[in-house]
Amino acid sequence: MARPWKVTTVQEFADKGEVELKTGPFGTQLHASDYVEQGTPVINVRNIGFGSVVPEKLEFIDTETVARLRSHLLQSKDIVFGRKGAVERHAFIRDEQHGWFQGSDCLRVRVRSSALNPRFLSYTLLTESHKQWMMNQCSHGATMASLNQAIICRIPLRLPDIGTQNRIADILSAYDSLIENNTRRIKVLEQMAQMLYREWFVNFRFPGHAKVKMVESEMGLIPQGWGVGSLSDALVLQRGFDLPKDQRLEGRIPIYAATGINGTHNVAKVKAPGVVTGRSGSLGTVNLVLDDFWPLNTALWVKEFKRSSAAHAYFILKELKLGGFNSGAAVPTLNRNDVHGLPTVLPPTSVLKGFDEHVMPMFRMKETLGRKNSNLRTTRDMLLPKLVSGEVSVENLEKEAVAHMV
Repeated sequence: MARPWKVTTVQEFADKGEVELKTGPFGTQLHASDYVEQGTPVINVRNIGFGSVVPEKLEFIDTETVARLRSHLLQSKDIVFGRKGAVERHAFIRDEQHGWFQGSDCLRVRVRSSALNPRFLSYTLLTESHKQWMMNQCSHGATMASLNQAIICRIPLRLPDIGTQNRIADILSAYDSLIENNTRRIKVLEQMAQMLYREWFVNFRFPGHAKVKMVESEMGLIPQGWGVGSLSDALVLQRGFDLPKDQRLEGRIPIYAATGINGTHNVAKVKAPGVVTGRSGSLGTVNLVLDDFWPLNTALWVKEFKRSSAAHAYFILKELKLGGFNSGAAVPTLNRNDVHGLPTVLPPTSVLKGFDEHVMPMFRMKETLGRKNSNLRTTRDMLLPKLVSGEVSVENLEKEAVAHMV
């Protein structure tokens, strides 16, 4: 018979020295001048996700600063909160982040108890009820929510025995591991495809290139048989279509806006494959779309592939870094005429066909992995609150069985 779950708080573990809380270094200890271009990564509030570390815009400190403030070095299985702003979030420190540094605006929780699994604790902090509790505790009418050690100590916990905690953590971690592995594969596939694009169309090392003579052009040396023109000679961009919000129905057709998918519809405007980029609002994102889709009026889509293909056009637009082509309007806007006139090397159809044969399977695999991740996240998010609350028993649930359900 399963033992009853214990109702407690973080305070009980802190009182026994089984949970250690530590605030990040004061501003007088860590100055802006201490940051360097390379060194030990520092986790600040912007790097705290929901149970994960967000690696974008990391800052770094040198070895001397680390030695001076080494008590703020993080260990795997630490839990890091932000003291200001996103107080409902936390980062669970993994092995690859062991030895990183706790920023000034963070609070660290380190579990030293044999009765509390830190991974299980992290999962309980991801429930909607906990997030709402944190927001209620930290707001108090302030402009920005603020977190301190006293609030962390008051966090309510409902704990099964350590064996059950371990099993729950293992089950949920199995989902996260699959998601992370698929995410890494998606990134590698994108990098492989981009490297191939640069080899073929920038360095001109395409299959059979050794037998092709290089000739002078207004864009420098290019392979014989290739041409030079404007971007509009390769592809034609077109503004997307209007679609009122009340017509963005639940359907099977993805609706692409400036930053990506923004709803679904029952009608497709464009046949796949297609390429979409931002026109108004957020600029710079480029999507290669493998299913029929609806490009929204905040997007531009490739209406015609003249001396290009979907995969080739995708990388041309990515390489152009379209985020820098803002027309100067109050709302960032990309005028297609500003890029249509850009000089472009025009490859022959045979090379474009060969490129598609190499890279389109990579993009289809990326799509498959992305869908798997979506299903995994849905299942994990459904299981998580039920497992950490005891609503679903793990008595007969094995990690391997759950992993093979997806």
